[in-house]
Amino acid sequence: AASASTPLMEDGFGPDFKEKTRTYAGCSALPDFLLQAFVLLPLWAFLVLPIMLIYLAVMAIVRMCVKGPKKIKPFKDVDLSLPTDALGAADRPYDFILMGATGFTGNLAAEYIAVTYGAKKYKWAICGRSQNKLEIVKKRLVELNSEMAALDIVLANSLDSKQTDRVAKQAKLVMSTVGPFAKYGTPLVISCARYGTHYVDITGEIGWVRHVIENLDKTARTTGARIVSCCGQDSVPWDIVTFAAAEAFKKRGDNLVDIRIFEEFKGSASGGTISTLFTSFQSPLARTKSGFNPMEMDAKGSRSLFSTKAILPKLCYSYNPEIKQYVAPFVMAPVNSNVVRRSNALLGYAKKLKYVEVETHSGCMAAFLSVLQTIWFASAIFFPPFKTIMMCFLPDPGQGPTREQMREGYLKVTAIGRSEKMEKAIVKLGFTVDPAYEDTARMMVECGLCSLDESANKEAKSGVLSPMAAFGSLLVERLQANGRGIFFSVSMQ
Repeated sequence: AASASTPLMEDGFGPDFKEKTRTYAGCSALPDFLLQAFVLLPLWAFLVLPIMLIYLAVMAIVRMCVKGPKKIKPFKDVDLSLPTDALGAADRPYDFILMGATGFTGNLAAEYIAVTYGAKKYKWAICGRSQNKLEIVKKRLVELNSEMAALDIVLANSLDSKQTDRVAKQAKLVMSTVGPFAKYGTPLVISCARYGTHYVDITGEIGWVRHVIENLDKTARTTGARIVSCCGQDSVPWDIVTFAAAEAFKKRGDNLVDIRIFEEFKGSASGGTISTLFTSFQSPLARTKSGFNPMEMDAKGSRSLFSTKAILPKLCYSYNPEIKQYVAPFVMAPVNSNVVRRSNALLGYAKKLKYVEVETHSGCMAAFLSVLQTIWFASAIFFPPFKTIMMCFLPDPGQGPTREQMREGYLKVTAIGRSEKMEKAIVKLGFTVDPAYEDTARMMVECGLCSLDESANKEAKSGVLSPMAAFGSLLVERLQANGRGIFFSVSMQ
């Protein structure tokens, strides 16, 4: 694993990144730029956009005349009473259960656990709906580590509350990769909160997380459960760098005021991720009832005194003189900023934290293409025929990038924090494979295992938390020590 003591490259990251190349390096963006800027964009502007605007106008009139479907209320009419058959931690047969092991990311998580921890350090099981598919996963795990012959299989449907209760009752911890979570994840997280079972997942569905906080935070605090969502690429790296900057200032008797985050990312999307994105926008959830953003709820259920203002660019790109690169909006920045908002509300970085996040690009053409991709995706959300065309070129749920594509991926995050005393902290965090899948699986697993760590249990944190509010520096240590490690450095200026 690279560290700050390793000889660094020009951008301050370790040599493990030396062979990494951007999606568009040098003039490689030119063919796509010419195609999209001078062919696809005019077609969209003069053909798709007018039809889409007419479609939206007609749908608006229809909605005025005909009552449309109600927005989803994921916690409507659910049982939040505490069970009478909950077992103590020592009496539960499993340290943890991995739910969704047959899915793309779930399979990667199972492989990571098998290779890194085997079956002796922790007693664990894989869980899903299909015995046959789970047997295939287990066979693959046995090929990686013969200890996996002792691995148990648990059958459960994530939509059946009785079955999810049985899963939560048997384990100290449940790790879930079953998304979209607003559609498939609610019964399981309710069961974990009620049974005092620690829980982590990889969702980036902030609308759903808000409902989880509003409805389950009090229950989880009562039962001692740590419910932690967004434990993958969405949004552990950004949560870590903000936490690290705040801690660096705190050690010097100072406080974080604002943070500017620049990421360089290379990766591919899986069918499950694409499905979740479309579901989140096309099947919106009802508003929460708390009267404020539940991401800013404190430990007492009130609005925290520590708020966060996110400044995220909209459909534009520019040259940033501070880092001397072109920057554009990052599609997951709204998720990342909300997770940091949750951490600030619970950990108290700043009374009014200013948060800025952008993605860096190799040049103006690459940045422009990034903006166009956002336009194509937005069009698919609001105009179903365009979505149908796009889906012909995108992977189906359960499919994802190849092993080679994931190995070529990477993430570099540079955070520049400013304090009340006008000091500057620079935090760098790097992952040397596609963080959206291989390292999302690793991040989720290590987040979960933090909950089983004795030091975490001594702190007795419970409730619906962000990764950093739940695990703090322990998570950074585990990510550095296990698997392929991470590059991590903090410097003061």
